Amino acid sequence: MQKRLRLLLIRPESSDPSPLDQAQGARLAVMYGPARELADFAEDSFERGNLESLERKLHGRGGQVCGVVGTTSVPEATRLGQLARSLNLLCLVANNNPSVCRGNRHVFHIGLPSRQTAVAVAQALRGVGYTRVFLLHDETEFQARVASNMVTALEKNDIRVISQSGSEPAWPDEMRRWKPELSYLIYSDEKRALPMVQFVRSAEPNSALLLGRSLLRSSFIGSLGAAAEDVLFVDLFHRDKQGSAQMVEFANALFQERVDCPTANHGFGWDAMTLCAVALTKGDGAPSDAIAYLESGVPLEGVTGQFRFSRENHNGREGPGPTRISRWHNGRLEGVSRV
Repeated sequence: MQKRLRLLLIRPESSDPSPLDQAQGARLAVMYGPARELADFAEDSFERGNLESLERKLHGRGGQVCGVVGTTSVPEATRLGQLARSLNLLCLVANNNPSVCRGNRHVFHIGLPSRQTAVAVAQALRGVGYTRVFLLHDETEFQARVASNMVTALEKNDIRVISQSGSEPAWPDEMRRWKPELSYLIYSDEKRALPMVQFVRSAEPNSALLLGRSLLRSSFIGSLGAAAEDVLFVDLFHRDKQGSAQMVEFANALFQERVDCPTANHGFGWDAMTLCAVALTKGDGAPSDAIAYLESGVPLEGVTGQFRFSRENHNGREGPGPTRISRWHNGRLEGVSRV
């Protein structure tokens, strides 16, 4: 009988919903998902943004685990990968930024690339007939980059677009002058996004409203109240049909935890833990053999789409990916379009 793997789940001490959802998804993959027959896990946390705290926690686990899953920011994930290499651990994180890897074979970063998501969303919007879009984004570096990719993708799909930062005082006047068929808000922080969404709904009641994937959360939908009706969301999941056996396991696991609206971050955490456990099992617990298995190009199915890694590609994403558009209608999410 094969010895069970010992994995580490590590997360920052934070109230930010993204790492919390990722950590919950990773936990559930071991409790209810594909990893349950393969691995046990320990969980630890570190002071958010404190790379020395992260290093102390990793070194404290030296020799006790063969793999680590991090629900970390880009700087944290980059340092985690470096530590995994020095401690000879397989490392999986949910970030999509290739700077996390930088030739480090020990770390695999499985988030959907922003450019890929932008292309998929633009194709979906074109497919349902939108030709005039107003794009409003947060002023963070990440959201500005997402918006830039989105503008490029929309224009390539013959969709006219105006893009504005929410920090620019003139954006409401610009939106009114533009009279968009659809307004697309790219925000992650619920508190910052809520007044923007409420204003757009009141100022442009006849314009469709699309919200980025990070806002597809039951807490945010609840905050919108009646204004949530018919709001569109960038989504990863079929909300109105059963998928693969693993998707059923994923949905049932979250239902057990009273999560009524699984997020992309739940999925990223689930997939990171599952990929870590499967690869190390294939490598008989040896991180070097697990890395070779992942880099072999074998197609691997997750709840957030398919992965095909190589030595040059530790993100593993190809093609348009699983991105789709969902609508909140009559108290539930329903599919609108799939790329």
